[in-house]
Amino acid sequence: MHFLSCAFTCNSTKFAGGIVSRVLPGSQPGEAASTQTLVACGNELLPLVGADELGGLELGPPLQLYAGPAAHDGEPAAARRRYAAIRPTWDPYSSAVYMREGGAVVRLASDNTVTVVAGAVEEADGADDEITQFSEVFHLVSDGAGSLYAADGRRVRKLQLPGGRPGPATAQSSVQPPAAAAGGEPAAAVAAAGGGPGGGPPGGEGEGKVLVSTLAFRAPDDIMGLAFDGHGSSGSLLFMTDTALYRLPLGDPTAAPLLLAGEDREYGAADGRGAEARFRSIFGIALDGEGSVYAADWADDDTTGERTTDLRRVAADGTVTTIVAGLAGSLGLPAILPNGCLVLSEFRGVTLHVLGLGLKLPRCHAAAANPLPAVPAGPPPRTLPADLHALLGRQPDGTADLAIVVGDRTFHAHRVLLSARSDYFQQRFGGNFADGSAQQLSLPDADADAFEAVLCWVYTDTADIPAALGAGLREQAVAVVEASVSAVTVAGLLLWAEAHGPAFSALLSRLKAWYVDNHEAVEREAEADVKLLMVSSPDLFFELMGDSRLRPAKRTRTS
Repeated sequence: MHFLSCAFTCNSTKFAGGIVSRVLPGSQPGEAASTQTLVACGNELLPLVGADELGGLELGPPLQLYAGPAAHDGEPAAARRRYAAIRPTWDPYSSAVYMREGGAVVRLASDNTVTVVAGAVEEADGADDEITQFSEVFHLVSDGAGSLYAADGRRVRKLQLPGGRPGPATAQSSVQPPAAAAGGEPAAAVAAAGGGPGGGPPGGEGEGKVLVSTLAFRAPDDIMGLAFDGHGSSGSLLFMTDTALYRLPLGDPTAAPLLLAGEDREYGAADGRGAEARFRSIFGIALDGEGSVYAADWADDDTTGERTTDLRRVAADGTVTTIVAGLAGSLGLPAILPNGCLVLSEFRGVTLHVLGLGLKLPRCHAAAANPLPAVPAGPPPRTLPADLHALLGRQPDGTADLAIVVGDRTFHAHRVLLSARSDYFQQRFGGNFADGSAQQLSLPDADADAFEAVLCWVYTDTADIPAALGAGLREQAVAVVEASVSAVTVAGLLLWAEAHGPAFSALLSRLKAWYVDNHEAVEREAEADVKLLMVSSPDLFFELMGDSRLRPAKRTRTS
């Protein structure tokens, strides 16, 4: 598969912490919101310019982060000390980015202020509160309805944001973050009443607090990738160990994880479809808008000791395929850009690999909530009927080689087109007729309005027929149909009359009566057509069968 590779140098040797897109409000009243993509690399957040279009990518200068908003008297906001950011995720509920820093989960608002929402950035000596410390969290996702989920070893923590509704899947504990931690920043709640910068709707009970709990289940191995599928408590967590992908429904607190693909090391079970349904060492997953999971799978060469990465896809039905194999290095933390490309980060944070897969964005993606501006519409696509209609409308323009006189009107047309589309004209222009080379053709018995409709049909396969003309044509059609009725043709004619609607209702009634009077001959001579009538219009067929049983058959002569 062809893919683009974008290399860049990061100022830190720490591993890449992931990629996230967010929505930024317009800076001026009436200005539309925009989507910005950020790369977490070491202790910096770098804008990825060009992620919302299919073109070149480049990294912008690091964001300047602030410890709080600017004061009302104009004093600028305080610059914030930078910490290593891990696995940022967009939360549409609060319009903010959340990520792990040190032992805390923090929120990045649209004005680039950072607030600790749970835990402490720098853990205090001897801290042993497993609920509020997040130093082992490597994966963080949002359910889009007021809750975050964080993978912590073999456990999953739930962080309910202010205004969110408690879900049924957690019940172990709920705490408010401590007021401060030694050497760190205040471990404040996400927002006070009414929300904060970029905050969500105010809540009732628990307003202003982040409630932290631990899900009851325990994964069979450390969780190496986490995604959310659905919305709120009705959704599911998708999590991945080194060797297996699972789904955990959140609506039932007693539900056990369901193995979707791979091998469960604890129980020895294996599932998933396809020869590729085995994994070696996973670091990060991403979910697209069609329910497919993308996983970065590591492999080490026993001979050279060098590591490569395969990009694996698990479709919604469990089928596993390898999208790209043998990418050099330890790549992981897959993410979907606003342009539908999938990007992998090198573990040491120096290279991005961008694959143009044209993925559908998941529901909680920032660009899904803030669609890219529509590309200005160009001219409509050219079609043959439209072009021929325009050609007919331009006549005479010098391209026509035939004038057809009908009454007091003259129609300019193209001989080759008439010959190709009409058996009548093909014969008139044949070598045995004087009209073959004539530049003018007279049709004294034709009606000019009717011929205009026919000519339009010849050029475009459509025609606007005046009501009065249509009535005349309908009567002619009825006469032709009734003259052709026989035991062999009546079933097909019934379907034709029924398909053409109320205008042919009288004809349909007469055809029904004919069928009933002659049903034995019809069933004997046109068995295949009767079966077609039964399948195509069961209501009509059973109506005819009922009437036939009530009326004695009579002999009829068919031709």
